[in-house]
Amino acid sequence: MLIRRPSGGPGGHAAVFEDDGKVAYAYLLEEGRIVADVWLYNRAAAPETPEWRDPTAAPFANPRGFASDEHFAPVADESEVEFSWSDGPDEQTVLRVIIRGEYHARLVPGSKPGWCRLAIKNGPLALPLREDEGLER
Repeated sequence: MLIRRPSGGPGGHAAVFEDDGKVAYAYLLEEGRIVADVWLYNRAAAPETPEWRDPTAAPFANPRGFASDEHFAPVADESEVEFSWSDGPDEQTVLRVIIRGEYHARLVPGSKPGWCRLAIKNGPLALPLREDEGLER
């Protein structure tokens, strides 16, 4: 499943949700370039060892120890995914990914990775999301 939606505001931003049947990611685009990305969920159990050591395994599943073991049902329909746009400090674009009405992930330009509520430890695919935290990394 691939969903792409423009921000509707200045700056040429767009949001992308992609679930390839193995893993789901969100991307923040600026003038068609990826300026931020974040892992959203694995469709299968988290692998024991990180896949990012093998570039041919991309897109990577988040491994055990970095991903929550909470059961998370994959998105089944486009209507389950929403994007919320706002400006943060210094008028920085903030993209929030909402899945089934729940705040799930946040991206800002340059956040590689961004923040996700299913991340439990800082890693190369996602940082833990805390709803009360600011935009600083």
